[in-house]
Amino acid sequence: MSIFSERIKGFLGLSGPYSEAASYLASHDYNDEYIEMLRAARENAKGKKREEGTALIAQGLLFKGELKAAAEEFSACDPRKLPKSVGHIFVNNRILCLFLLDRFREADEVYREYNSLALGEKTVAMRRTIGIREHCAGRYENAVEIFVKALSAADRRHTVMVDLCLVRSMLRLDMYERAGEIAKKNFSAYYGKGELTALVKKAEMKIQTGARSTFKGKKKKRK
Repeated sequence: MSIFSERIKGFLGLSGPYSEAASYLASHDYNDEYIEMLRAARENAKGKKREEGTALIAQGLLFKGELKAAAEEFSACDPRKLPKSVGHIFVNNRILCLFLLDRFREADEVYREYNSLALGEKTVAMRRTIGIREHCAGRYENAVEIFVKALSAADRRHTVMVDLCLVRSMLRLDMYERAGEIAKKNFSAYYGKGELTALVKKAEMKIQTGARSTFKGKKKKRK
């Protein structure tokens, strides 16, 4: 079972229209069957339960690596109609999704509109959002510091995608060696996940290219 599956289990809950999907996710990773189970359950849900279904589908697509499709589902859900603890997770994950898609302006708009939810609980997801905002503002040193602290959380399940955010900020500062260490240790979790895989491969390529350039620069200086 992946860290992503572990992270969302509490969000799904063990009762209600999405309990079957919760049971499935407990022993599987995010996949097409899981998303279809959620869609089918949402068809028969009403009111806030239907809204919860959209939130679950959005986050399922995000962790599955379908970022563009996830962004569409995120935009179709009003987090104020979700339970507070669920709304907090949802808003921070929506900001993450937009950040990974380089849609910084939209991420800022979501943050401003749902600020009280985004910062409502002192969690790793909240700190990740603060780091994302620093990155989007061009304050990469601050972003790196925030992401490093967030990544040090004792439970790996609560640091979902902080490593990817951190590497993106490190690359802005030409921190190729350290970014390479993090990528080597963590990025295999993103393989086989569509657009997320493409993102990490792009980051790995930048790390390799930057490291080679840095090495050549050092050799010239020694001469």
